[in-house]
Amino acid sequence: MSDLRHLQLVILGIAKDIDAFCTAHHIQYSLNGGSAIGAVRHQGFIPWDDDFDLQMTADNYRRFVELARNEFNNDKYYFEEGLRDWPLDFCKIKLKGTVFGEEECYAGKDNMRGIFVDVFRVDTAAPTTCGRLVQYACCKARSAYLLKQRGYKSASLPKKIVMAIASLQKLTPIRKFIEHQVFKYDGKDTGFVGLLTDNTHYPNCFFPAAIFKETTRVKFEDTTFSMLKDYDAYLTQLFGDYMQLPPEDKRQNPHLINVDFGKY
Repeated sequence: MSDLRHLQLVILGIAKDIDAFCTAHHIQYSLNGGSAIGAVRHQGFIPWDDDFDLQMTADNYRRFVELARNEFNNDKYYFEEGLRDWPLDFCKIKLKGTVFGEEECYAGKDNMRGIFVDVFRVDTAAPTTCGRLVQYACCKARSAYLLKQRGYKSASLPKKIVMAIASLQKLTPIRKFIEHQVFKYDGKDTGFVGLLTDNTHYPNCFFPAAIFKETTRVKFEDTTFSMLKDYDAYLTQLFGDYMQLPPEDKRQNPHLINVDFGKY
């Protein structure tokens, strides 16, 4: 068995535990991004992928965070809550006794480098095109500031410039204004939602809220997971022709480095 396939199967085990937890607590989730493509196009992992992501609407995400911190198998997993345990605003479930990827490039709390699954929040979005553009820009500025506050460093000149501009948020009025623009629609029925904390681009990250209302079960490897029922609209918005394979030079696994499977 290759290291990549071994890694996929370990990640699959983590995902199965999350699925069981969500099912037991009636928390609705769906496959996110490349994991959703994998389910539709390959009935499992994208063959060259080493990633697995889930997403939840804001209410479900908050319930998941509240319950998982105390109840999600603490003997086997680390639960990293966004903003509380690491800089960005989404959660990671990490397998204890494993190592995955490079050292995180921010200072502060020692990072637990286990093999992981990401859980993203789907936020309520602005009802207008202009409002969504402002919301997206403020979310990216907020993420840059959060990373800089935790000592994130990059060799990229464009990222250095963005980080420098983001530093203006050390001024409380600017920081509060940006946070307000990101979250001011929370709990409102605007008709739109957005994957604002995921690594998605404008305007592909915004969707009609109705797409996230219903889920179904789909085959993934030797099991099934929850998927948006209207997955075609979701994936087309994110990726365009998602059934088309990328060029061979783009079929890369971004995380398969310094892996220690421990007892797994």
